[in-house]
Amino acid sequence: MIHNNSKSNSSGMVLVVVVILAAVAGILAAGLHFASGSRITQVRQEMRFEKAFFVAEAGIERAKAELRYHFATNFASATNYGEGRFYVNVQSNSSGTNRYIIRSTGIVETATRVIEVVVSNTPFVPPEHADGALGIYGTNTDLVVKGSGAIDGHDWDLPTVLGGNDATTNANPAAPGVFYTSPSTDIDPQKSDSIIGNPWKTNGVGMYDEIDWTQFVNSIMPPTWYADGAPLGTRAAPIITLLRPGVDTTFNGTLTGAGILIIPGDATLKINGTFDYEGLIILIGDGKIDVGDEFSALGTARIFGSIVCIGNELDVNIQGTFDLNYSTQAMANLANLQVPAQLDVISWKEIKASSADW
Repeated sequence: MIHNNSKSNSSGMVLVVVVILAAVAGILAAGLHFASGSRITQVRQEMRFEKAFFVAEAGIERAKAELRYHFATNFASATNYGEGRFYVNVQSNSSGTNRYIIRSTGIVETATRVIEVVVSNTPFVPPEHADGALGIYGTNTDLVVKGSGAIDGHDWDLPTVLGGNDATTNANPAAPGVFYTSPSTDIDPQKSDSIIGNPWKTNGVGMYDEIDWTQFVNSIMPPTWYADGAPLGTRAAPIITLLRPGVDTTFNGTLTGAGILIIPGDATLKINGTFDYEGLIILIGDGKIDVGDEFSALGTARIFGSIVCIGNELDVNIQGTFDLNYSTQAMANLANLQVPAQLDVISWKEIKASSADW
């Protein structure tokens, strides 16, 4: 008897092939699982690495804020931030006055990033003098002085108390009543003694220019706007007041203040009551034709110090009982302002982490 084994052999071959394919599939699956697991691990480490960078940056910003507001250079050993922590070290840089080296190490789990920044920290120094009782540094500014208003460039000593009536001039040289830089400035005094000084007005180059004043304003700009009824500062504790852009602010009643009053573009100030102020008033133009006056004195106002106009298309309208008296004493008192230091970044780099960084 002859047996036919072709069918059984065929079935065996199929089984072998199936087993081999299953083994290959298993190997591939295991390889893919291993590869995907490795990639996931790699991505997670990359994410930790990126997070560590942002944590290190947070340490830099913390150090900058402490330097600017408190001149502090001592920091805790570690500060928790986000999903990690940062270590900050600040050292004086011997290559420059008021320069500091900030090194911040950010750590998130097993990832570490280190950033080093060199900064300069310049304390606030106010101007002790001005180019005139009223300085106009922009273009197309209109100044009208009428009524019993007066702009006086003689140097005045402050009254005994803020708002007092015993102020007198001193023997210091008089400044110009109005100093201006652009021939487009229109000055209209209604009386011969509305503007006085040495000379009563002058056009030319002074101690400061518009760039100087713009940089100065940018360095002292406060974080909040003036709200009705808010204090305007005292001689012992002057403050910086910023009017809200796009809002007409009116001073009614009897008000006193000291420091720096900033009137930005699109803002207006109207004085209807009695206003006594010592320091600096800065008017900023908005580069367009104005509907009204940025500064209008209709009531009774006495300003000791100086008024500075920067920008274009400003309107200064003095109609009431307004006395602007140049005063180096009022300007010098601005040194009592609590203004954060100006901090500038000199250089920035990322460095390789080592155990000495934390």
